[in-house]
Amino acid sequence: MTKSLDEVMASVSQTRRKKIEKRSEKLTEQHMTLQALRKELNLTQEVIADGMKMKQANVSKVEKRSDMLVSTVRSYVEAMGGKLELVAKMPGHPPVKLEGFGDLSIEHK
Repeated sequence: MTKSLDEVMASVSQTRRKKIEKRSEKLTEQHMTLQALRKELNLTQEVIADGMKMKQANVSKVEKRSDMLVSTVRSYVEAMGGKLELVAKMPGHPPVKLEGFGDLSIEHK
């Protein structure tokens, strides 16, 4: 029988639960720019440029933008070997993963 997260957390000691919650908060608080993430992964702009099929100078421009298309962010993240996921967090509701933004594999009708 499958257990819900609430059931699992209810069976964990208070001390352990606090440690889990603290670690969860720390992980969700990690914010990085695309440039910082690229540097953290020890990747160069040239590597990203190859993956995005653009010139290195354009990667530099992308990293400095504060507003860009989701498809551009997705392409950048994929050039680093990752996968972009968009999550909407609404008050009083669990997070919802949004799909179809900049994903060319999804058919538009």
